[in-house]
Amino acid sequence: MYWKFEMAFACRERPFQRPLTLTDFMRHSVNNFSHPLRRLRARLRAYTLIELLVVLAILQLAAGMVAANVSAVQRSERLSRAGQQVVIALRYARILAMSSGQPAGVEFDTATHQFRVYQGVAATTAPNNLMPGGTYMIDFKKQPDVVGVNINGVSITNPNPAVPFTNPYKVAYGTFGTTKNNGTITLKCNSQTITITIPTVGEAKVQ
Repeated sequence: MYWKFEMAFACRERPFQRPLTLTDFMRHSVNNFSHPLRRLRARLRAYTLIELLVVLAILQLAAGMVAANVSAVQRSERLSRAGQQVVIALRYARILAMSSGQPAGVEFDTATHQFRVYQGVAATTAPNNLMPGGTYMIDFKKQPDVVGVNINGVSITNPNPAVPFTNPYKVAYGTFGTTKNNGTITLKCNSQTITITIPTVGEAKVQ
């Protein structure tokens, strides 16, 4: 009797449930997925026009700051390249004077923003097969990697005060590698500048 009562109670405890079909599973999944979307839509509707304008203004300001920093870096790199070109030209002229036994130097034109290495008493442009035209002449205006760089100033010693210096300015090296035209060359790109120092004895350097 007890066994029969227990079996009857167990059968009444769990009523019959219909098996879960594929349609039920899909409906349950879609409902669960749609809840976050509804919450997201409600959140987006909560933003006001003023808040969106403030966010856009902040993004625009950040983009402008990044662009300004990139431009400053580009100008600095161009100045650095131009300065190295000037230093290399001065070193080349110094070595050329010592190796050839003839005077050599570098001539700077502040009007056209170009410079050349010359040699001999006639100050002819030195040959260089690596340069366009086969001569050692560099024009800042025609080089994309240094575009915008100008020869801003030349401040060198004049060994003969009776003959005033005029543009173009020459830095001449003797056969012992020394120069009487020691001083500085200043390059400028927008508001940034660098200075190349030319000593009486030794090699030129970027300050």
